[in-house]
Amino acid sequence: MERDRFHLEILAPWKTDVFLAVTDGAVPWRIIEQLDQLRVRVIGPATNSAPDLQQLRTIMGGCSGVVSMSHSPEHEAIALELGIPFLVVGDETNVDPGDFRTALRNHSDRMPFYAFLIGRLERDFRQAREAISAAVERTAGIPFLWADDGRHRTNLESTRERTRLLIKHAAFVVADLSLGVESPQRENPSRAHEIGMAIAYGRPLMLCSQEPRRHPYYSIGDMQMLFWLTEDELEAGARQWIITNREVVRRRVFNYELNNSVIPKPAFKFDPRLHFLGPNVRAKLDLRRLLALAGVKRK
Repeated sequence: MERDRFHLEILAPWKTDVFLAVTDGAVPWRIIEQLDQLRVRVIGPATNSAPDLQQLRTIMGGCSGVVSMSHSPEHEAIALELGIPFLVVGDETNVDPGDFRTALRNHSDRMPFYAFLIGRLERDFRQAREAISAAVERTAGIPFLWADDGRHRTNLESTRERTRLLIKHAAFVVADLSLGVESPQRENPSRAHEIGMAIAYGRPLMLCSQEPRRHPYYSIGDMQMLFWLTEDELEAGARQWIITNREVVRRRVFNYELNNSVIPKPAFKFDPRLHFLGPNVRAKLDLRRLLALAGVKRK
């Protein structure tokens, strides 16, 4: 099978994800703290959401195991269906690291959850990529990858095939159509091809662009597009898109709610010095607005 021959390793500060089955509303923070020290991310449905069984299967399917304070028939049945271990820790206040390593060792190579970027990979777009990444990783609780980010490895040499499969297996795709100085008037044909693959594979697709009032491709002419001017607007817009699109499964990462987590909490801070301005946008802004975007105060 195609999935069997495609292996993806995400080079992250954590070693694996486990799903926390909370049945009575009481979150076992002591257990979460100990798993955090083992560099295990503890996952659950997003706050204030009530996932159905299919959503639970999807969220749990991106994890290497399930941990629970008690036996939960619903969660146990899904874990059995997925072929991942179900670990009951009871009322213990300490987690045996050996038990977790043994139980999860053969399941850490499952296809991880992630979102994928179609867009500019040039250095001038770095802050925009970081803005989307922070929004995705904090709001959806999954890593955000692009073709040459250096934070993932696959077993495929072909760039074309690797990109195709990264799009196919992504939880969702973000496609940014901002134009650059290298081609200020022409759409990038590679982006059109990759967007077409995302649509063909049925991946939820967020479209965004810095340049307003553009209709780039016939196949997405009827799709909503987020327009942004600054990267903090892009980050906020991406967060809102994730929250409002029900087809995008959101995950709660309990580690991010700890005071001293060893796994960094995603954050974004806009830096005017790194702000991207496309050539056509720059041409439409007056000097005063350009200086304000660059963080320069006029005397």
